[in-house]
Amino acid sequence: MSVFVSGQIGEKARIREVFSDLVAEGWRITHDWTTTDDLGKVLESGDEASRRAAADITGVLDADVYLLVSDNKAAGKGMYVELGAALAMAESRGAPDVYIVGPMNHASIFYLHPLVRHLPDVAAVVKDVQDRRNLKAAES
Repeated sequence: MSVFVSGQIGEKARIREVFSDLVAEGWRITHDWTTTDDLGKVLESGDEASRRAAADITGVLDADVYLLVSDNKAAGKGMYVELGAALAMAESRGAPDVYIVGPMNHASIFYLHPLVRHLPDVAAVVKDVQDRRNLKAAES
C-alpha cells in the first residue's frame, strides 16, 4: 500500500512517527517531505520551491491512500493544497482513499467532504483500509 502523509511543516517529528507506524505495517511512503529544511529562504528560490511543490503533488498522485494528520498546533497551508489534490484525484479516478486522523484543530470545510474518512489514529486507518480491500476482494 502506498501512502502520502500531510501535516504541518513545523511538526515533522510527529509526521515521522506516523511514517514509522505505516512502514512497520508494510506501507510505502510516496514522498518524505520531512527530510527537507523548513521553508524560510526556500520561498526566495523559485527553483527549489517549485521542485518541492512538484514533489509533494507527485507524492499525492502516486498514493493509494492520502492521510492528513490534523492535530497540528499551528495552522498549515501546504497540507490543505495536498488535501485538495487528493480530493480532486479521488473524485476523478476513485483514488486515493482520503483520511483525516486526529482532532481537527484548524478545521477546513474540505475536512467535511463526503470522500473524507475521519479516524482517531493511524492504526484505525490501517484497519479500515484492510477491511475495505478485503470487502472489495470478497465482492469480486
